[in-house]
Amino acid sequence: MTQTATQTRHQVPQPLGPDSYTWQDFGSWRFHLMLPQAFVLQVAHPVINAGVSEHSVYKTDPWGRAKRSTELLWPIVYARPQKAIEMGIKLRELHRSIKGLDKAGNKYFALDPEAYGWVHITGYDATIRMHERLGRSPTTEQRRAMYAEWRQLGKMMGIRDQDLPATESEYWDYFYGMIRDKLEMTEVASDLLSESHYLEIPKPPNSRMPDSVWRMILAVMGPFMRFNLRATLPQPFREKFAIPWTQRDERLFRLWCRVYRVLHALTPRKLRLIPLARKAVKDAERHPEAYNINKMPEGARYEIG
Repeated sequence: MTQTATQTRHQVPQPLGPDSYTWQDFGSWRFHLMLPQAFVLQVAHPVINAGVSEHSVYKTDPWGRAKRSTELLWPIVYARPQKAIEMGIKLRELHRSIKGLDKAGNKYFALDPEAYGWVHITGYDATIRMHERLGRSPTTEQRRAMYAEWRQLGKMMGIRDQDLPATESEYWDYFYGMIRDKLEMTEVASDLLSESHYLEIPKPPNSRMPDSVWRMILAVMGPFMRFNLRATLPQPFREKFAIPWTQRDERLFRLWCRVYRVLHALTPRKLRLIPLARKAVKDAERHPEAYNINKMPEGARYEIG
């Protein structure tokens, strides 16, 4: 494969393989329970809020947005090495067009190093707290290895070394510092946290479900989804923006976590993953040689932009 004019001199790192922690976590259903709070943390960054406000259809077409995100981002993990590299480049290139002026007249650009890196590393916090609340806390060595994988994944998306904390301990200083000093209760973050947001989700595309049935489903699931969102937000974020969270809320969430851990343990391992991830796991089992980075076609390890 030849290099394009937009490619730089940063070498694409080795894609994550089936033996990585990320393959176990990134495509799991329980990780998806953490994604709403990660999205709130992301859009609380002023640059991301500006881009989402102008370019995203998270409110009018949430199903389509989720589908496109899964098809674009998840293959950077769950794909054969060559495809994973190509999808990392594609993701970065798509963000080049997301720029403009926010409502205050300030310029924004989705590839702003701080903002682009922030979107990525919110996923590491989500992963650790997913294990702590819905599974088993990783050991110190496991956390170091997991963070190294998140840095590796970031490089595949074109994030430079200097734009990510170098170590896991530095990560937490940076993460909580961003919450303290940078994040704001932006327009999109406020909308996602509102009581009405999850009651206004449109029906899935092509659904023949009667509107009355869909409204009943949202009447039950809407409050739960908002509760799960507030529960999984980092405590410093809740405190900074006075997001209500009582001792009773915490007890109810811990009860839910215990129930979920039992359900998770009873679920066959492959069924713990979303379909795209299950398909990749099956492919890796049938064709392990295809995931050997050292046997990639000549020219596959090229530069990214």
